[in-house]
Amino acid sequence: MSEIVRMVVVLSLIAGICSAILTFADQSLAPRIEQQTDYYVRGPALERLFGKPATEVLNNKVTIPLEGAVIPVFFSKQGDDIATLAIEATGKGGFGGDLKLMFGVDLRSGRQTGLEVVSHSETPGLGARIEEVSFRRQWQGLPTDKTVALTKDGGDIDGISGATTTSRAAVAGTNDVLQFLRDHKDQILQSISKLEERI
Repeated sequence: MSEIVRMVVVLSLIAGICSAILTFADQSLAPRIEQQTDYYVRGPALERLFGKPATEVLNNKVTIPLEGAVIPVFFSKQGDDIATLAIEATGKGGFGGDLKLMFGVDLRSGRQTGLEVVSHSETPGLGARIEEVSFRRQWQGLPTDKTVALTKDGGDIDGISGATTTSRAAVAGTNDVLQFLRDHKDQILQSISKLEERI
């Protein structure tokens, strides 16, 4: 065996072993990474939507597969009834990229309880103002059976001055999550029921 062939074989073995180790580590750590993401990244949004510490709702989570992705849905109960949901969505087309959002839905009233921003890469002082309470508050009480639009598009949401692209991304994420809720509400409730049976 020539020296070059021996080097290729050795390097291929090293690459294969490293790949196997990384795959094993990724699969082993995935649940822990998701748990940390729930607490540190989604947790603040969940606290504001549910009005209670994130630790009290993190275990109330189901995931719904959708077009190759997995949509996390958190829930709270009142008595025996599922009262509210918090559904993660993507606001596609923000100025700095897609927005990661969380929408609250009151199943009893059929109205939204609020919009929260999980993460974004918007410009400070412009699109980043999506985090401001005055912007997010506009979602509170909106019906879940009607699409949402900016006032300049004939809707009820006042866009952020100088950040129409970001505002439209938030609106697009809202309409996507409302459609998701209409299409998958029964599946969400069945998943919650199965989760509770396992507890």
